[in-house]
Amino acid sequence: MAIERVETTALIQIKDLSRTYGEGPATVHALRGINLNIQQGEMVALMGPSGSGKSTLMNVLGLFDRATSGSYTLGGQDMTRLTGRQQANLRGRRIAFVFQGIHLLPRLTALSNVELPMSYARMSASQRKDAALNALRLLGVDQLKDRYPSQMSGGQAQRVAIARAIAPGPDLLLADEPTGALDRKSGTLVLEAFQSLHQETGVTIVIVTHDPYVAQHAERIIALEDGQVLSDTRVEERLIAHHEDEPSKGEQS
Repeated sequence: MAIERVETTALIQIKDLSRTYGEGPATVHALRGINLNIQQGEMVALMGPSGSGKSTLMNVLGLFDRATSGSYTLGGQDMTRLTGRQQANLRGRRIAFVFQGIHLLPRLTALSNVELPMSYARMSASQRKDAALNALRLLGVDQLKDRYPSQMSGGQAQRVAIARAIAPGPDLLLADEPTGALDRKSGTLVLEAFQSLHQETGVTIVIVTHDPYVAQHAERIIALEDGQVLSDTRVEERLIAHHEDEPSKGEQS
């Protein structure tokens, strides 16, 4: 059964947002006057084919790129008015990222991988460990805390990567094709992890995907085409991911 949520304050407000590259006849209009709001606590799928503008929009949301025109407000603060350094500082504190590539450091255990980004923040060693263990527990992989990436399955490693992203307590989690490199079984485990995380923490999640199956696990689907919002719909028959955990590499026969 889908989780009922009450929409309150919009975490993200985008008005007339455009992004162009190049000049003259070579100008590329990656985003064309986009308008949308994403509420605090929503789980949204940003969907579209290659070239639709979804990756550009994610880069703007994640403060890796600036809009050419229009406004982007995050938590009531206009991102277009911030300097590059201010954006970088805010990105580190409030926004987390999960990518298609897992990017765990092979010589560190799961626990150490999750702790690592927090070592750059003003947190004590005990605070980092507690936050990392809690994140691993939320993602259902705390039993893997002493294992190295080579000892994990693809789905397990991706869930550790998600734990690493959410351990510092961000307001916004951006996931770019998080199941794209996984088989369907492992991908389902990751989608289950996103839904459990969303239910238990209320973090706002935006998943960028081209896969309708992945998008159906969100509460809302925003479809882009040619740099514009093609449709923005609530998911009436939301898929709830559920799968028994897969064995780690060391447990497979």
